[in-house]
Amino acid sequence: MSGSDAAAPGQGQARQRRVAAFVRARRDGWERLDALSARVGAGRLTLAEVDELDRLYRRAAGDLAHARTAFAGTDAEGYLSQVTARAYAALYRGRRRPWAALQALYRREAPAAMASNGGALALSAGSLLAGVLGGAGAVALEPGAAGWLVPEGIRASLAAGRLWTGDLLSAAPGLAGGAILRNNVTVAGLAFALGVTGGLGTAALLLANGVVLGAVAAAVFRAGLGPAFLAFLSAHGPAELSALVLAGQGGFVLASGLVRPGEWPRAEAMAARGREGARLLAVALPVLLLVALVEATVSPAERFPAAARAALGLGLAAALWSYLWRAGRAATEASAAAGGSALGEA
Repeated sequence: MSGSDAAAPGQGQARQRRVAAFVRARRDGWERLDALSARVGAGRLTLAEVDELDRLYRRAAGDLAHARTAFAGTDAEGYLSQVTARAYAALYRGRRRPWAALQALYRREAPAAMASNGGALALSAGSLLAGVLGGAGAVALEPGAAGWLVPEGIRASLAAGRLWTGDLLSAAPGLAGGAILRNNVTVAGLAFALGVTGGLGTAALLLANGVVLGAVAAAVFRAGLGPAFLAFLSAHGPAELSALVLAGQGGFVLASGLVRPGEWPRAEAMAARGREGARLLAVALPVLLLVALVEATVSPAERFPAAARAALGLGLAAALWSYLWRAGRAATEASAAAGGSALGEA
């Protein structure tokens, strides 16, 4: 082993100690700055607090410049960049009213949360896909597995040679849509909330839902009803699964605060990451509302051609991901520019 190799771990530990000392010395000021910035939108700052906000902002901008030089790539640098950008927005972009806050959520904050947490997105999508493939494979290889993977009502319909989806049209659209919405919102909410288990619960929920979907699909194809099932699923399925993936991404973002808190106390890291993950859930919920309406009215209606239903479903999913990608990229670039402006102001 060379001397440089032996020295590398020691150098890394020394750097970690310097980062920790830097955080301990400055954290109170950063947290106070973030708290004051958050209160600007409600207009609750006194004149003295406005002066304090300006002073703390300039000090944090200096800290950010130091962190980018000495501690580049650490959680301390990332957190400081976010805090400084929020303070800059609070000081120079005026008061944010409730409607403006809602606009900011959907125009910048939620898309930025999606774009900046690609690992959590891949983990969510991968968990769901693994479940679908596992469930489909189990029923395809062993048809008897449908007895404990496919819900009883669906098995009865398939045994009678028909899809269960026609029952949706026999109920009042409001009742059918309400039941669908309750189920979907419950699953999405749990996918996010189970992030407190370190992501294990979120992964298990996504896998379980994927297994059921895959098993049902395989059982339907074995019954010779595959084309009709795909026509039904195509109108709402792409957007519904996209919303579930987003909710799962939010759960994994929350979990990262528990599993990888970095230089911050675990409770504070979870709170910050939880707020970020909740923004993804805020995107998923209105999508699920639209999905419930489509699933209760358009999906089971044979008067709509299969191609039209597929175009609707793919169009909804494409619009969702296009919006998130475009707005997320723009928000990320704007955040980086705000960080640069903060350094210039300092």
